[in-house]
Amino acid sequence: MPVRARASLLALVLPGALAAQGRPVPVILGFPSSVQAAALAGAGVGLPGYAGALFVNPAGLAPIRVLSVEGGFSRTPDRSTYAMAAAAGRIGHFNLGFGGRYLRFPDTSSTYDNLSYAGAAVYRYSGIALGASVKYVSVEERNQPVARSLTGDLAVQVAFFDIAALALSAQNLGQGRLSGPGLELPEALHLGFSLNLLDTYSNGRLLATIESVWSRGDRGRTVVGLEAGGAVAGLGIVARAGSGRQPGLAGGLLSNTTFGGGLLLGRARLDYAFQHRSALGRDVHLFGVRWTP
Repeated sequence: MPVRARASLLALVLPGALAAQGRPVPVILGFPSSVQAAALAGAGVGLPGYAGALFVNPAGLAPIRVLSVEGGFSRTPDRSTYAMAAAAGRIGHFNLGFGGRYLRFPDTSSTYDNLSYAGAAVYRYSGIALGASVKYVSVEERNQPVARSLTGDLAVQVAFFDIAALALSAQNLGQGRLSGPGLELPEALHLGFSLNLLDTYSNGRLLATIESVWSRGDRGRTVVGLEAGGAVAGLGIVARAGSGRQPGLAGGLLSNTTFGGGLLLGRARLDYAFQHRSALGRDVHLFGVRWTP
C-alpha cells in the first residue's frame, strides 16, 4: 500500500481520526506501555515492576524497590517517530512515577503529533497495591488549534510474591478540556494476569500473561503473551510472542500476532519488538532499554 494511501486509511479508522463529535481520539493512548508489552501483543497491565506500567496500570509500580528507568524508540520507513520514557521510585509505603510518550506523524498525515504525560502514585499494603494517575494528552492537527485534555486512571493490583500478579485498571476516567475542542478519551477497563511458570531465581525464564479489555465503543477483546528464555549470573536472553485482537476498528489493520525478545544484562535489559502491521506503519521495529537498580 502506498504511503499516502496508508496514511489516509489510518486517519479514517485509527484513533487520532475525528470522533463523532469532532474531537480527536489520540492514537498514542492505545500504544503498549513498553517495548516488552509490544512484543506480547500489548498485554502490559499484568506485568508489574517497571516504570512504563504507569501508562496503563499505575498500581504496577508497587514492586519497584528503589528505582526503575526505561525508554523506547521507533523510526518507521514512512518517517513516523515514536518515543517514550518513564521513571519511578519508592518513598516509604508509596511509589511515585512520571513518564511521557510522543508520536510524530509523517508529512502525509493530517495529524502532526500526539503527546502524553502521566504522573502516578501508589500505596501498597502487603501484597495489595492501590494506584492512581493523572494524564495530560494533546493532539495537534495540521492548520488546527491544539486540542489538550486531562484524564486519569485508577488501578488495584494483588501480587503473589514473585510468582503471579492480578491487576484491574480503569482508564480515562473523567476528562477536563484544557484547550481547543478537547479530546475524545474512551473509558476502558483492563483486567490482566501474569504468572511465572518457573522459579524467578532459577536459570530459566518462562512467563505467561493474559489481558482482557472492555472499552466504550468497542467489543471486549483478549490478548495473550508468552516470554521464555534463560540467564546465568544475571546475563541471558528471552524470546517473546503475543496474539490477540487489537483495539477498535484498527483490529482489521494491525497485526494480531507480535514477536520480540530481550537481552538480560544484570539490572539492565535491552528489549526489541516487531509488528508486521502497526499504527506506525508496516514492519515496525521498536527498541527499548530498562534499568532497575
